[in-house]
Amino acid sequence: MPILRPEQLIDELYGPPKKESRIEDFKKKGVTKPDKTETWETELEEKLTLREQYEEQIEILKQAGILEKLSSGEMGIIDINGREKPIPAYSRIQEQISQNQEILEKKREQGFNQLLLVPFGLKLDSLIAKYEQVIREHHQQSKLLAAKKEPTDSDEPLELDEDRPIWVWTSNEPGQGYNNADTEGKIFYYPKEFSQNHQGRTKQELLETELSSGWNILLTEDLPNIPRKNQGKETAGRHQIDTAGTSIKQYIKQGEEIPCPAEYLTAIQSEPAYQNEQGLTPEDQITYAIIHLKKTNQAIDDFQGNGSVSYQLGAYFPDAGGLPRAYWRRVRRQAGLGRDGPGRRIDYCGARSAVPAGVGGS
Repeated sequence: MPILRPEQLIDELYGPPKKESRIEDFKKKGVTKPDKTETWETELEEKLTLREQYEEQIEILKQAGILEKLSSGEMGIIDINGREKPIPAYSRIQEQISQNQEILEKKREQGFNQLLLVPFGLKLDSLIAKYEQVIREHHQQSKLLAAKKEPTDSDEPLELDEDRPIWVWTSNEPGQGYNNADTEGKIFYYPKEFSQNHQGRTKQELLETELSSGWNILLTEDLPNIPRKNQGKETAGRHQIDTAGTSIKQYIKQGEEIPCPAEYLTAIQSEPAYQNEQGLTPEDQITYAIIHLKKTNQAIDDFQGNGSVSYQLGAYFPDAGGLPRAYWRRVRRQAGLGRDGPGRRIDYCGARSAVPAGVGGS
């Protein structure tokens, strides 16, 4: 009989050590465990590297302090109603992907290949505070950089107003300002138009319906810099919308050369190339900004650098008659969350869109 080494003897007596299961791995990360509906990854999921993006973003949201441990032991958020909302299980995202396979494959081909896990139910003020914290931390670590035009461009550090990393539009006037905007019903989401007939809904209303999970699951372009005039790329028959509206001229008022936010919204809703897309909400915008900063150390929407100011077409403040906009302003050394009129025309302002990969159910 051969002489066994100590570790071989232990294996002989008690069996080899068990490998950590996928479920145990999920538990360690605080992620909602997969249920029995989880299936093998589809070709679309593999092309998107969806699982990798899912796990990476959960880790980023944890690092940013957005996630907390819930009473169930899972990681998630507390929504504006004080209800616990765990991170959607990967199987839930798989289900939504499978239900919209044809649409999402087409949009992937057009450049929508970035997963975005948005903690929509979280109080907007809290999300802004987390964004401010991430910006400050990056600056303190000398890792706050301008968004690059090309990945090979050299690093360009940004200065920061440490006392006020983000300028935020606030107001004590009824219906105005980001302060308590979602809890007081000042802001309406997914408007059909920017008017008193906006047909949007409050966060409270959405949390009682299709966004009852408290999370928004999107596919977006990796687009830290909204393109300026004639700089938008064409991919699979879709032109990126630049700040001059080069691809949406038919929606711009006669005699004008630059689109206004209302025309951007109409174009996304009406033009076949942008079918199934929607404007971003402030929650989408801030989450994307945090994730991009954590992944690349670069601040998006640097309009005095390579970027542009971005309109959030997915929200509206009807009492103020304006929609949200976001940017990085070098002169003031800070990010900004402001608002603009739906008819205003500025050649350095544009808009992003996203495709719902699936909205979580309860």
